[in-house]
Amino acid sequence: EQTISFKGPTMSTLPPPPGSGGGERRRGKRRRSSSSGKRRKTRERPLDEQQSRCAQSPAVEDETYDDNEMDSDHSLGEQLRFDNVVKVFATIQEPDFSTPWQTMGVDSATGSGVVIETDSKKLLILTAAHVIADSTFLQIQRVGVENPDKHIATVFAAQHESDLALLEVDLHEDHEFWKDIEPAKLADCPSLRSVVLVAGFPVGGEELSITEGVVSRIEGQCYSHSQRLLLAVTVDAAINAGNSGGPVFSESGELLGIAFQGLQGAENTGHVIPPPVIEHFIQGVASKGPEGYKGYPADGIKAQILTNSNLRKYFNLKDSVRGVLVTEVYYNNTCYGVLEKNDILTSVAGRSLANNGTVAYGHYGRVDLSVVFTLFQVGESINLEIIRSGRAMKVKAIAKPLSRLVPLSNHNVKPRYFIYCGLVFQPLSNDYLESIDGVNPALEALFYSGLQKAGRLEVVLLSHTLSDDVNVGYEKIVDAPIRSVNGQNVRDLQGLVELIESTSEPFLRICTFDDHDVIVVPSAKSKESTEANKIILERYSVASDRRLGYTLPT
Repeated sequence: EQTISFKGPTMSTLPPPPGSGGGERRRGKRRRSSSSGKRRKTRERPLDEQQSRCAQSPAVEDETYDDNEMDSDHSLGEQLRFDNVVKVFATIQEPDFSTPWQTMGVDSATGSGVVIETDSKKLLILTAAHVIADSTFLQIQRVGVENPDKHIATVFAAQHESDLALLEVDLHEDHEFWKDIEPAKLADCPSLRSVVLVAGFPVGGEELSITEGVVSRIEGQCYSHSQRLLLAVTVDAAINAGNSGGPVFSESGELLGIAFQGLQGAENTGHVIPPPVIEHFIQGVASKGPEGYKGYPADGIKAQILTNSNLRKYFNLKDSVRGVLVTEVYYNNTCYGVLEKNDILTSVAGRSLANNGTVAYGHYGRVDLSVVFTLFQVGESINLEIIRSGRAMKVKAIAKPLSRLVPLSNHNVKPRYFIYCGLVFQPLSNDYLESIDGVNPALEALFYSGLQKAGRLEVVLLSHTLSDDVNVGYEKIVDAPIRSVNGQNVRDLQGLVELIESTSEPFLRICTFDDHDVIVVPSAKSKESTEANKIILERYSVASDRRLGYTLPT
């Protein structure tokens, strides 16, 4: 029987398309020092009551805070040294998803971090990933020491799903920067009502700030930086802009987590990344390397609670049977090919499910079943118990990372695109939706409800047109999902490029979904298209006709 501890592998979830519901908003809060260039927009998204999925505004969104709010001084904090808390300075340049070959203006922001020591005795700085997202230059500073000079840092590893990053400072271990630093030691997950100290550099001053609070809740929360549902700790200590990435300590000085977001509209309600999520990240990087670590698995199912008596009678379930009804299994995720529609899922990794889709999580309460899947590293085996057609069965699933038709927020990845005869093709993503003006109900529906399948791994859009003689009349076709090229269905952006460049026909017939629009341009082998492509790229100062990036798993 599989057992799971807080110190073992850790957490995340499949946020299948969020459904209808309420409007809580959470934000990661790095402190922006200046503002230039257009920023990504914020889109409100509904909360799915059944699946506990949500999607919030990006972690870098500007927000107004009360600079007059004073941090409390406590004798408890004065007993600890806090020498391992550092300030992070980031120069950032975000991509522009509306013109994917360009970037936005240069900006700067600050956050907090804490020095930790790996099993190999390497000193690194643990911080929140949204503090360093899209950064071009990083510096670290120890405040309140004899020499507060800044030092250049680089990203050693980042995991944007869990909003965590490790920074490296290229200084010899005898350098004065490391003098008198005692690396923070990761503790177990805190208990409810336990006292915590939040340390960092929020707005309202330049020196180290320390606030005190208690743990009020431990459950799955939507991480605003990635829209993933992961285990989080809620505390009643203030977490303001600039606190992000800063440590949260116990009364004895052990590291209980990393501050990363607050609940907008609620007083002194902050969220902390807990030790299990942190340890999953650190262990994964240590065993797989920064590039090989694949993050947090996703269950890949849509499930319905089994609290209705008629529903239970229909499936001939005894009163003693508890679990959820599987209503959808998502392609290319953990349970795909293992679970089937109408299965009754009763246990995950030895943990029994309740009829409301939750499992007991130690003595801290109950969490959504999807959190249990994220306790594993990608590639590990997960034991499941089900009832299929009235027969109890035991099956195994291999943990896989999240895969969606429309990806959630991505970071430190340049937008992919392809330009042909002035037609700009891009994959639909959350980042793209946040960059466009206005609301597009059809694209929103694909974000919330679109499903991957073998022949359609992503939605490719004709986002807009760079006007030229070759594309006259097509300029009003914008944000249009592409279905086919010369009758061949488009699998993904790479597949669209292959279809366009491999045709032997004299023309390309490009059709949108439901054949709403038909676009005809010369084929890639024609002299007309070759000349048009060259002229258009020069006219609009586009350095390359494509950035295809990574290949999607099939």
